[in-house]
Amino acid sequence: MDRYDVAVIGAGPAGSMAAKYAAIAGARTVLLEEHAAVGWPVECAGLLGAGALAESELAGGSFILRGMFGAAIFSPGGSRLHFKARSCKAYVVDRRLFDRAVALDALREGAELRLRSFVRKIRSEDGKCTLILAGGEEIKAKIVISAEGVRGRLARQAGILPPEIILSGAQVEVPFAVEDPESVELHLGQAPGLFAWVIPTNEETARIGLCTRERGCEHLRAFLKTEKIRKRVRGSATTMNVGGLPLGSPAATAVEGLLAVGDAAGQVKPTSGGGIYPGLVAAKIAGGVAAAAASEGDGSAERLGEYDRLWRAKLGRELDIGMRVNRMLNKMSAAELDGVIGYLAGKPRLIRAIEEHGDIDRPSRLMVKMLRHLDWDAIKLAGLLRYALG
Repeated sequence: MDRYDVAVIGAGPAGSMAAKYAAIAGARTVLLEEHAAVGWPVECAGLLGAGALAESELAGGSFILRGMFGAAIFSPGGSRLHFKARSCKAYVVDRRLFDRAVALDALREGAELRLRSFVRKIRSEDGKCTLILAGGEEIKAKIVISAEGVRGRLARQAGILPPEIILSGAQVEVPFAVEDPESVELHLGQAPGLFAWVIPTNEETARIGLCTRERGCEHLRAFLKTEKIRKRVRGSATTMNVGGLPLGSPAATAVEGLLAVGDAAGQVKPTSGGGIYPGLVAAKIAGGVAAAAASEGDGSAERLGEYDRLWRAKLGRELDIGMRVNRMLNKMSAAELDGVIGYLAGKPRLIRAIEEHGDIDRPSRLMVKMLRHLDWDAIKLAGLLRYALG
C-alpha cells in the first residue's frame, strides 16, 4: 500500500496547484485524476482574467488563443454599453492545454500524478485517511484535498456542505460573424441565474453560452434562436460543453482529514462565473496548510480550519459582494436592466473608469471607483452599488 503525506483528488487547475504547493512545502504528494487525461472533460467557457493567469504562475504558452481588451454588455431591450481598455484584461484559452500546463508544473515540483484513479470512498482511521480506488487499490494519506469539481461527492460524504446554488451551464463553439474579436459580449436577462455570453476565439468563430438556474441546454437553444444571435451564426456547432457552476461557499470547507478547494468548495465568482482565479488562490493556501498539518501529524478539523480562515481573508469579501450583485441582478426587471445599462452607456467618465479599473477577478474595486463618478440622477444606481459593497 502506497503512503503519502497529501493526496489531492482531481487534476483540474485547483487540484494541480494544491498538489504543487504541497510538494513545494516538502510533502510527499499524489495527484489522483479519474480520467485518462488531464483537462477532460471541459466544463468552462475558457476565459481567464489577467489575475487568474498571473495566479497560474505560467509565463504563457500555446493554451492562450487570444487576448480580450473590452466587452459589450447588452440589456434585454437592446441598450448597449461598450468599453475597451488599452491593456489586455482577459485571455481566451484552450482549457485542456491550460489544465495540462498547470499539472506539469506540479509534477516538476515533485508531485506524482496517477491517471485513471477514481476514488470510490475514503475511510478515516487512527488520524489517517485510506483512499479506496475503483479497482480495489488502497492509498494512505495523512491529509486529503478534494478538488473533485462541482459535485464534490467525497467532500460531501466527509461532511462539507454543498454550495448555495448550482447553476446549469451550456456552451457551443460555432462559425460566427464576430463584431470585435477583442471584445466579449455579455447579454443580460436571457435566463435567471447569470447571463449569456459570446466569446470570440478568432475573427470567424465564437463560443456562445449561458448559465441559468436550470435547463441550461434549453435556454441556450432559445438564445441561439434570438434575432441578434441567429443572424450571425454561420454554421453548425463544432463543440458543445455542459456543466454545473457552484455559487456560494459553504460555512466550512475543512473537516477532519480533508480540505475542499475550487468548485468543490464553491469558490467561484458569482459576478462572472469564473472559478480559476479564486480556485488557484485558495489552492495555494490548501497545499501549504495540508503539508504543514501532515508534517505535524495533526489532521484535526481545528488544525485544518486554518485553511478556511486564510482563504476567506483573501477571497471572502469579494465572493460575498459577488453574491450580493448576483442576487441584485436577478431581482431586477428587464426595464430596470435597460435603465442601468442605458445610463452607464451615456456617461463617458464612467466608461473611462471601467476601462481603467475593470477587473473581472476583483470587480469590487471597480464598483468603488464608479461611485465617485455618479451624478445626482444616479441615486438608484448608487444605492445598488452600495448594497453590493455591503
